[in-house]
Amino acid sequence: MSRFLTLIILLIITFTSVNAQITSNAFYTEPTEYGGGVVNDPIFFYEDMAGSELTAPAGSAYQWYQYSTVLNAFELIAGETGSIINGISEGGYQVEVTASDGNKANYYCWNFVPQMQIDSVGVPFADCSNLRVTAYTKNKSLTYYRHKSDHSELMVDYGFNWISTPAGPVSDENEYSRFIKAPTEDTNYSVEVGSKFSDGITPVNADYSYSAIAVEAKFTFETEGTAENEATEGSAPMVVRFTDESLGKITDWEWTFGDAGKDFVSDPIFTFQKFTDGGYPVVLYVRNSESECESETDPEVFTVNEMVVRAPNAFTPFSSPTQNDEFRVLYRSVNKFTMVIYNRWGRKVYSSSNPDEGWNGKIGSQKAEPGVYFYKIKAEGYNKGETLELEGAVHLIVTNN
Repeated sequence: MSRFLTLIILLIITFTSVNAQITSNAFYTEPTEYGGGVVNDPIFFYEDMAGSELTAPAGSAYQWYQYSTVLNAFELIAGETGSIINGISEGGYQVEVTASDGNKANYYCWNFVPQMQIDSVGVPFADCSNLRVTAYTKNKSLTYYRHKSDHSELMVDYGFNWISTPAGPVSDENEYSRFIKAPTEDTNYSVEVGSKFSDGITPVNADYSYSAIAVEAKFTFETEGTAENEATEGSAPMVVRFTDESLGKITDWEWTFGDAGKDFVSDPIFTFQKFTDGGYPVVLYVRNSESECESETDPEVFTVNEMVVRAPNAFTPFSSPTQNDEFRVLYRSVNKFTMVIYNRWGRKVYSSSNPDEGWNGKIGSQKAEPGVYFYKIKAEGYNKGETLELEGAVHLIVTNN
């Protein structure tokens, strides 16, 4: 046999030996959690110990031992020298296996009958911000030991699941007591213990219906002429429809629109009339009068633009395509407006008091002659003393198409 083939066979034997374990007729198995780099042993779980059975890895001779919590060691079980041991009790077992070459190896396992019990689920503490939800259990303690090191105790985790309806911060968590943010809607908290044993033992569960007291202030808005939550800036008068989207059992609302005023309904419509430095910080405060829980939003700043009026210096009213075909001002936040247009001889050819309207280049039903015309514009804003006067020339241009 080649040295290479011999090495492969030795590696296979070594790997098999390292990974060998005691086996069992248990309905569920999981590894220990010794930690510290120590090789883990199997933990076997049974519905009851009657009929329980352990089987050693293959060998030519066997000796079984049972863990003593008094001695913190495995004690020999007289007469148990077969590959299988029956009628075991809960706790730790060791088997010493002698191979055909005389080498000996030791294998270990732990054996338990889990018993779950939940007395109740409750909320021992709750306020407007937080609550503690707790499952009160009396599960049977399943204890095993770090027999290869310091013999310290370790506990089997039964498998523990929180479920909240509607879903919340405890969902899929595995701690028996959770400190969480208070929900704003009534919530059912349910606990299931022993879910990992469901193939052999029915899990136990309990629940608790919590009546919410917390509130959370939220709102959306729609500025006139724009989509929802788009425009926090606009021309005066700036009309905004506010919609309360707060969470919880709200009984009282207080809206503050900067220094422009207040309102106490759920969905106000407010008009911002004038420019002000820094804009209008809007805040919604809500309250549950029964629980006295309250909340307010961060400020949402709405800005009203200062008055602006700008006039073009040319337009092409009779051109195709119809672009720039009216003499019309660009404006913002205009409260009052007049515009008069004159020809070069001082004759009035157009007037308007609406900044949305423009001169189409006609005098009556006739097209005006191309050339230079003159405009006078007066405008007032919404702020006290906010006035503007503009005078200038505009060129009526006719293009050849």
